Amino acid sequence: MYRHIPSAPLSVLDAARRGRTVGRYCKACGAVYPALAPAHRGKPIYGRDHIAATCGHEGRRFDDGDWWEPAVEVLPAQSAPAA
Repeated sequence: MYRHIPSAPLSVLDAARRGRTVGRYCKACGAVYPALAPAHRGKPIYGRDHIAATCGHEGRRFDDGDWWEPAVEVLPAQSAPAA
């Protein structure tokens, strides 16, 4: 069994639900790539890995452009205190 860390783009989570940065989220294809990956290629941590459906940003480096954003771990929602 593979362990999957629930992750989401930084911009869609409230500050209270943001955990550590786990990778880079491509806004075009919705895949999460490893944080140390220099470019958008190879196998994503989460997302499609299908050669016939490649992303338009395939092969681009992560150090340029605004087509990606950090992917962060989704923390559990805090329950409201009992009254």
